[in-house]
Formats: sequence, C-alpha cells, structure tokens
Amino acid sequence: MKTSNEMSMRPEVVHGGDIDLSGATAVLDSLPVAVIVLESDGTPCFANGPARRLAGVIHSDVEQGLLGLIAASPMAADPDGPKDCEDRFDCATEEGRTLGVVRQWRVAGEYGHVSVTLRPARNEEREDRAGALEGKSASEQQSLIHAEKLATVGQLAAGMAHEINNPICYVQSNLGTLRDYLNKLFGILELSDQLVRDGEMTPQQRLEALDMRKQAADYQMIAEDLPALLEESREGVERIRQIVQNLRDFSRLDPTESFRLFDVHRAIETTLDIVRSLGGGRIRFATYFQQLPLIECNPTELNQVLMNILVNATQAVDADGAIEIHTEASGDHVTLRISDNGSGMDAATQQRIFEPFFTTKEVGKGTGLGLSISYGIIQKHGGRIEVDSVVGQGTTFIITLPLRQANHTAEANT
Repeated sequence: MKTSNEMSMRPEVVHGGDIDLSGATAVLDSLPVAVIVLESDGTPCFANGPARRLAGVIHSDVEQGLLGLIAASPMAADPDGPKDCEDRFDCATEEGRTLGVVRQWRVAGEYGHVSVTLRPARNEEREDRAGALEGKSASEQQSLIHAEKLATVGQLAAGMAHEINNPICYVQSNLGTLRDYLNKLFGILELSDQLVRDGEMTPQQRLEALDMRKQAADYQMIAEDLPALLEESREGVERIRQIVQNLRDFSRLDPTESFRLFDVHRAIETTLDIVRSLGGGRIRFATYFQQLPLIECNPTELNQVLMNILVNATQAVDADGAIEIHTEASGDHVTLRISDNGSGMDAATQQRIFEPFFTTKEVGKGTGLGLSISYGIIQKHGGRIEVDSVVGQGTTFIITLPLRQANHTAEANT
C-alpha cells in the first residue's frame, strides 16, 4: 500500500471519455504551478506533480485532496458565467484546519475542457494592501516580486496545458504512423532475406517478388513521407521544449543576475511565445520591428515588464482583439510601444495604475503589483514608462530605455 507522500509525488493520468493527456504528463509535471484538468462531469482526470503535492497537504488520500481543492467550483455554480475566472477558496484539511488557495479556472480547447491552476493564498491577499511594500527589506520585496511572477505564471499555466497538448497530439499521431511504416519496411527486409537465401529462384524472379511486396507496402510513398514525418515530430518536440523553457526562464528567481547586452526583440518574441496561449486564437498579435542595437539591461527583469503589460492587454481586449508591438531606436535610447484595442482607461485610472496594489479588477483577480513592479524595473534601468489610453479605444504603453547603463559594464550576449 502506498503512503500519501508516495502518491503525491507521482503525477497520474486517468483515461476518461473526454480527454487523454498521457503524452503531456512529463511536460506538465515540470511546470512550477499546480494544474488539474477536469472531465466533463467535473471530476479530475489529470493532476501534475505540484497539484498532487498540494492535495497531499489537504488529505492523506491524495484523490480526496484533489476533490477538496476543486470543490465549490464557480463554473459549476454558474454555467453561464465567464469562461475564465479566479476565486479564493478556503479548503478544509483532514485535521480541521483550512488552507487558503487562489484558483484560476479556464475553459479551452476544441471540446471546452476545464482546467484549474492553484497556488496557496498569500497573507498579503487577506490584509489591507495600502503601504504593503513600505518598511520591507530588500529580500522581502524580492519575494513579493517573485510571488507576482508566479501569480502571472498561474494565469498562463492553464493555457499552456492546452498549448502543449497540440504538438503532443500530432507527435503521438506521427508515432502511430511511423510504427505502421516500420512494420511494412521490416516485412520488406524479411522478404529480402528469404529471397537471398532461396537458391532455386532466378535473379529476375527475386526482383519481381521484391517489387510486388514494395508496391503492396506502398514503399515509394513511405520513402517520400518518412523524412517529413520525422521533421514535423522534431519540430513539435522542440515547440514543447521551448514553451517549458520560456516558462522556467520567466518564473525563476535570480536576484544576482547582472546587466548585460541583450536583444530586445528576443525578449519580446520569448514573451509572446508564452502570452499567445491566453488569447485562445481570439487575439491578433503583430510586431513591427525596426533594427535595434543591443541594449544593456537585466533580461529577466525586462521579460517581466513585457509579460505584465502583455497579460494586462490580453485581458483588456474582446473577441476581435489586436495587440501590436512597435520598436524603434533614436539616439542613445530605444522605444517600445505596446498597443491594444481594448476597453481603455479614464484619466483618473491612468494616474493611479503604477501605484502598488492598485487594481481595477475584481477581488481575487489581480494583485495590483504588476505595473508597480514594472515601473520600478524601468526606473532602475534609467528609462521611462508612460501610458496613453482612451476609454473604448484602447491603451498604449510607451517604454523608453537607454542603450547603456551609467554604472554597469556589460558583455554582449545575443
């Protein structure tokens, strides 16, 4: 009999009637957040390693813990409600205590599968947020910043599960085709061996028998299709690797990373690779890049600024949403313009968006730290971040960064 700890360390896939994520287990288990995917009847069909470990905190029986974590689903209570939502839930433990978790629910995919990402609720979410950063040590502020990063990853993870599942599905299909091809090729090889050993057949008879088998196996089609099939599978695996690597790069905590020369366009493309999953195909992303020199920056921090702004933009636009990113160089500075055609902001909101813990989102749907952290990072880089918005027309963030930092020496890294 397995202990609760052994069970919680092992991600499992349940093959239900609606969805099979067996090929995604290893990838989803490497994500830094808890992910649970539900069947159409609301029962869990998949839980990655972090989710099972969190469930083990709730109950010694991990399966019971998972059911506790997804209890009182807001999507079940209101089927006609929003497709994406977030709630704060106090989950009762086996010992009678409660564990506060923030749950982010998402409906995505061709068949509308529900997935939920979870993270323990921070104490800051229960307290008055005014002045929460005041008096904090540098390490405490760094922890708050990292918590905001993980909260963003939590918003992304559900979409990532479906984004990862797409290449996994066609790689899995290609492997089935490859198995069929190999069986036919091995059949041809076996016949060739028999023909070589048959001393009674003439060379012409051997050739005719081999040609007949090759035609029956459609050898010419296999020879033409096999290289393309392998290349498509390789690209799918590389896509999965890149998605997971981008998530890991964004979520890691490395306060010692130094300023270095870096390609701004590389930072934008890496961030867009992650954010596109939030759009669910309803948002058009466009980039308009001018030639830029390398700039001296902290790449991890720059990626976080881009992520915070782009995630906000995806949440601001409707079904026919569009997000555009323009870059240009001018003198000793580069400028990034990130525009969306979303709901926009009035003048009063624009004056407060960089305040710590200020948010226009509903309770539980935003920490209010993202833009404040972004403002601090840009200031640290000696740059400026400004906003131009019109209600009902959209918002543009303008980021200006110097090519070189006054007090840092950097090495080129492209």
